[in-house]
Amino acid sequence: MPGGRALCARMAALIRDEPDGANNRFEVAGALNREIQAAFGGGFDGPFWGHPSGHRYPHLSATRPRPFPPRVREGRLVERRLASRRIQSPWKLFTRASVGSQTLVGLPTVHRLLTDAVLAPRARLWPFETAWDAAVGGDGIVIAELWPSLVDCRDQPYPIKDARQVAAVRDWALDAPDALARSLARPPGLTDAEERAAREIEGWIVGHV
Repeated sequence: MPGGRALCARMAALIRDEPDGANNRFEVAGALNREIQAAFGGGFDGPFWGHPSGHRYPHLSATRPRPFPPRVREGRLVERRLASRRIQSPWKLFTRASVGSQTLVGLPTVHRLLTDAVLAPRARLWPFETAWDAAVGGDGIVIAELWPSLVDCRDQPYPIKDARQVAAVRDWALDAPDALARSLARPPGLTDAEERAAREIEGWIVGHV
């Protein structure tokens, strides 16, 4: 699959997200599984997995494939670096702390921001279109990936954890602009091949260096 803006456009064409919250993310995941399996010669399940009990979706299992598909990693480089923080695999679509569904449904929204008539001239997708922090500055709008759990939210005065996390990230970005700026730079310790993969295909998470 493509990376960056092209991936956002691809998901925008595939995902149907209704005002009442209904969407076709599990059907799309199954179709993507079929596509990935064909590209790698088949003979395996996944890599997307997870859906509500009592439902069946073509090419999508309810549980993690065992063994995991050959030649497909369970996470990107940034997620492998965050393994000790218990970040979840982007292929996981359902149950506690899953992020795959958020990604499938969220990327079309990113596409709409990138192509909005007012925002488009200024919007840049990090790090794909910014060369990390090389092209960040001026009045540009940087659209970047966050994992709120990287910021301590325990002092936030909200009963819902999601609200605490959003507020904590907001405060971190406003109160520590130097740290935010540093987190947009090329992460240290990457080989040239890893850097190209992250910048051109996989992406990265702001706040993790």
